Amino acid sequence: MNKFYGMLGIARKGGKIVLGYDTTVSLIKSNIVDILVIVASDASEKTKKNIIFECNKYGRNYIEYGEKVVYGKILNKKEVSVLAVTDKNIISYLENNT
Repeated sequence: MNKFYGMLGIARKGGKIVLGYDTTVSLIKSNIVDILVIVASDASEKTKKNIIFECNKYGRNYIEYGEKVVYGKILNKKEVSVLAVTDKNIISYLENNT
């Protein structure tokens, strides 16, 4: 397992992660400053398109990386297509290590 996924595990333990499409979109629209949206590379095209649209509309950073089954495994879910990180130090690390 690479360090990117390890950092997501740390974010999860610290309560600095939001999972799922609806909760991530709510976070994108909120006025929380530090947020990085992560979309699994194998998420559906519709999901990717909608999340990227919302990120661009609200000026949010996003990255497309990883696989939803792997995210699910490290975050104790079945599959996770979309998630967001809200810790600025972890965000900085993830952006510089993809």
